[in-house]
Amino acid sequence: MGRIIAIANQKGGVGKTTTSVNLSACLAYLGKKVLLIDTDPQGNTTSGLGVNKGELQGCIYDVLIDDENVENVIQPTNVENLSIVPATISLAGAEIELVSTISREVRLKHALQDVKEDY
Repeated sequence: MGRIIAIANQKGGVGKTTTSVNLSACLAYLGKKVLLIDTDPQGNTTSGLGVNKGELQGCIYDVLIDDENVENVIQPTNVENLSIVPATISLAGAEIELVSTISREVRLKHALQDVKEDY
């Protein structure tokens, strides 16, 4: 059974990206299959793991807003056993778009159900 670990903080510059990337890479190096979800519109996690944001066909925005299947946006990274659901600047508007959406706080949870057992 997959385990979900969230790294979150309202404040910027506290190390969320650094912690997420390093923890994910360490788990991957230990042989765990890891799926990292980039939820920052800046997409530094996405870029930092070698994914070219300009060539993406989909990202976390599409999963949250357009109900895209998360499996369709997962990208491999430069780290063995580590995949990413990338983020782009399009995610910046997601909070406004979701404000009147019913059950918006569980959209990501539901989207990950299909892949949870794979990681």
